[in-house]
Amino acid sequence: MSTLLIALMLSGITFAQEPAPEKQRELLSAHETVARFTGLKDHQCMGRTSLCPDRCGESGKLATFDIVRYLSYEKPGEYGDPKQARFLVLIEDNLKNPKVPAAIRDAILALKPGDLVRLQWNHDYVTQAGSKFPERPITRLSVLTKEQAEQATPQADGKPKKE
Repeated sequence: MSTLLIALMLSGITFAQEPAPEKQRELLSAHETVARFTGLKDHQCMGRTSLCPDRCGESGKLATFDIVRYLSYEKPGEYGDPKQARFLVLIEDNLKNPKVPAAIRDAILALKPGDLVRLQWNHDYVTQAGSKFPERPITRLSVLTKEQAEQATPQADGKPKKE
């Protein structure tokens, strides 16, 4: 078999890699909040698969935010998350693989415990390659001063005031 592989390599035949299947998202709930960053901690997955806890991708650096106030909340899906008192996000696994986009990771790493932020995230139901699973991507993360946090209130139409 190795002779066949070498012959194929020498003949210039290449094998195209199939593109990753697209994700389809259904919005179950959308959250826009003023939150207080409480810090980073190491999290260890307590799953019971053969990959847990070191290679499952669910152990790593966890960022925690306490919700100070909701600015807007939408739940178009029956199974959307209710309003939360706390938001947790794994920013990288214990093998240093990113779990959030680089800009979000860098913004979180720049925070100090006690910092106030405008934090938005969605609870999405994702379908990809025949699998269905929830995702809670952060859609906005920006540092607020104490004054900005106090002034960030929802308008009568349910949409937050602009900063």
